[in-house]
Amino acid sequence: MANSPVQIVLNANDFIEALDNRGGGSSKDFFAGSDLEFVQHRDNLQKQLDEIKSMQLVSRFAKISYAKVTLKQAALAKSHRPTSQLFKRDVAPVIGAGELGELFIELTPESIDQVNKKVGQAEPETRYKEKNGKTEPHPSRLRSEVGAIQEITPYTASDKRKFSVKEAVEWLSNPQTSGSYIVELFEAPLARQDWDLLDSYKLDLFKSFFEGLEKLGNGLFASRVTTGLGAAVIFGVKLERSHSLPVIQLSPYSSSVNKTGEKKEIDLAVDKHATLLDFLDNHPLVKKITLPPIVTQSETTTVPKKGDSFSIPDMVDNASYPKICVVDGGVSDIYGNWIEDKWGLISPSDKDENHGTFIAGLTIVGQTLNGSAICREVDGCKIVDLDILPRPGRYASYFSKPLEFFNELKIAVQELKARTGVRIFNFSLNIEEHASTTGYSLPAQILDEIAEENDVIFVISAGNTKPIDMRKEWPSDHFEALKILASSRNDTIKKPAESCRNVSVSALNPPRVDGIVPLALSNYSCRGPGLRVGLKPDLAHIGGAGTRHATLGHGLLSLDATGQIVDGCGTSYAAPNVAKTLASLDHAIEGTVSRETLIGLGIHHAVLPDSLNDRSLQSVTKHLVGFGIPNGSEEILNGSSSAITLVFASRAISGHKMSFKFPWPSSLVRDGKCFGYARLTIVSTPRFDHRYGSEFVRINIDGALRQLQKNGKYLGRLSAVYTPDDGDGSLFEKDQIEHSFKWSPVKVYEKTFPKGVGPTTDWSLDVEYLARDGVSIPITGVPFTAILTISDPDSERPVFNDMRQMLQSLGVQAVDIKTAARVVSRV
Repeated sequence: MANSPVQIVLNANDFIEALDNRGGGSSKDFFAGSDLEFVQHRDNLQKQLDEIKSMQLVSRFAKISYAKVTLKQAALAKSHRPTSQLFKRDVAPVIGAGELGELFIELTPESIDQVNKKVGQAEPETRYKEKNGKTEPHPSRLRSEVGAIQEITPYTASDKRKFSVKEAVEWLSNPQTSGSYIVELFEAPLARQDWDLLDSYKLDLFKSFFEGLEKLGNGLFASRVTTGLGAAVIFGVKLERSHSLPVIQLSPYSSSVNKTGEKKEIDLAVDKHATLLDFLDNHPLVKKITLPPIVTQSETTTVPKKGDSFSIPDMVDNASYPKICVVDGGVSDIYGNWIEDKWGLISPSDKDENHGTFIAGLTIVGQTLNGSAICREVDGCKIVDLDILPRPGRYASYFSKPLEFFNELKIAVQELKARTGVRIFNFSLNIEEHASTTGYSLPAQILDEIAEENDVIFVISAGNTKPIDMRKEWPSDHFEALKILASSRNDTIKKPAESCRNVSVSALNPPRVDGIVPLALSNYSCRGPGLRVGLKPDLAHIGGAGTRHATLGHGLLSLDATGQIVDGCGTSYAAPNVAKTLASLDHAIEGTVSRETLIGLGIHHAVLPDSLNDRSLQSVTKHLVGFGIPNGSEEILNGSSSAITLVFASRAISGHKMSFKFPWPSSLVRDGKCFGYARLTIVSTPRFDHRYGSEFVRINIDGALRQLQKNGKYLGRLSAVYTPDDGDGSLFEKDQIEHSFKWSPVKVYEKTFPKGVGPTTDWSLDVEYLARDGVSIPITGVPFTAILTISDPDSERPVFNDMRQMLQSLGVQAVDIKTAARVVSRV
């Protein structure tokens, strides 16, 4: 059957039109008909505010503090937020958020009085009005906001820290931690020379924080870790054995660790740590105290295969190859000219190159060693070796400052991208965190920032369980599989695989290994859910079987640092196959293709493995393999004549939406009804603000495929993949987040129409946005890529030619995506 290349719509901006999105609706009365309960609730909120004020007035630090406003579950939507009457920006501003429905507000004694007075003004009785012949509650906005609140509580030490002093000292004694506490503040302190700009409350707040740290004495080192729009205010705070005066840096250090310098020993005196933690616990500026992460290679298994050596082929003259950067402990020189560049941080005596060499081998000679059923991309790949992780015993010799590893990574990515143009970074490293650490990890935040700033993609392994926590092998019986998953422990996706700007990958069994269910989840592979927002892992690929076969081993072959053939398993080894596909897509498309389009093409063409594609497993499959296994790049870019894939790469701009109206392919229309299959993928890069906890995604970019109805309105026809059979997840905010990808930067919708849908053949592809309360679309817009495939499930009808003719008649400029960069700037 003839190939039909993916078509990119060159004039996507021609379909931008005004967005009519009033949203919200009228105020909701959360106590309708329960006036006595409302009055009690109102009075209780006033008492809570009075208690917070009393604590402020006796504080030894400052009269300013922060409180936690918890919303009722039914009040999580933007339209119910108590910010127009109660917590207004000029009175008691919302300055962050925690878990879903937790708002953090800044309060002074005077602002508490204003809010308290306002709460008391909420009408005590339910008001009603007639609407469409019915009597409905009609509260004031003020009563609605008061009713939306569950409680207002002071932000205390129990909210900040979840570990003991003893646990802290034990954890920090590991040299791989660099010995620093990770301290998040509610607000970034101004430099001392600007303190004259502060009011007396803020001056006391910042001054008492600095003075409190300095009083801890010699050896204290505090440094800002993150900066930039949307970054949480994070400091690393370390106690060193030193006679040096306390050092407090308001800006992150930016030099590479390729330098000499005194490595100071960590001070592990329990009493000094207790004093520091007591100060941080009680100072109102401190939001959260966590223990630092430890960077490790994912635990993998490799075994020599009969001592075989392998002759690595030379690059073909004048040939062009995709390119991947391997972020690891180093890649062996056995690959010769296939290695284009090296970062060169780790000295040879401090390297363990086996892990990175196995990964690189899968991209260079993986198909020769394993066949196309496992390695779908043709052999050959240029490698950029970002050797950054020394063997464990030598870690402290390279990284002694707070999160210095990631500072080095940031510098390396920027320089290597400039030197080589590489955009796909294989990150088969994971983060070990203390058990008390929760939420979106700082390493994930940093990877998000690096990816966006440098226009690159990290492909991250989902992580492996420890041997003691490995599950039983996946059975052929689905009920037994569910029982195994229900009883498994300590197999949650590892940090930083929850990264929302990048792609995480779980591991599947190889095909053709006796006694192992092919393409089922490997028994060591960690699984989601990772976060409330989005789906993690994103994709899955073959990573080798956890149970070793007597003759076939783990079923996945590559090379060790000496060039010997080894077989192995691990999510580390599933990631490079996905990285190779993304790199091959990037290589096959002329010019620079956007991150959104690259990720979108991989996810849009992912397929669920047969072993997991069953309705009885639907509720768990998404947490095991994400959107599935991506097809090979050639298959992605060259479809069949019975399908068409359209790509729209554009930006969401304030007050507008993209609306592409078109008729359904004529070969899929019978008796006025539209048949076939449709799949829509949306990938966007919205603003992140990590001060807002689980609500850090501040703009939601969404898409819909709608059909015109007789009443002149368009009806959405697709459902989010994995939508449960008993509903569409449209009632409550939390359901839309869980089932319909609300606030996720990646969304996939699909539907098959075996009986046809009507009543017209007129359709519209719409891409719209929704901003959080108080958030505006940036002037530059929000980049997105929308990918729509319409196909004939029977692979018979000429859908591609139908749609091509239709597009031409409508004046739509669509060309093969591989050559689109010649005529359009954004792909």
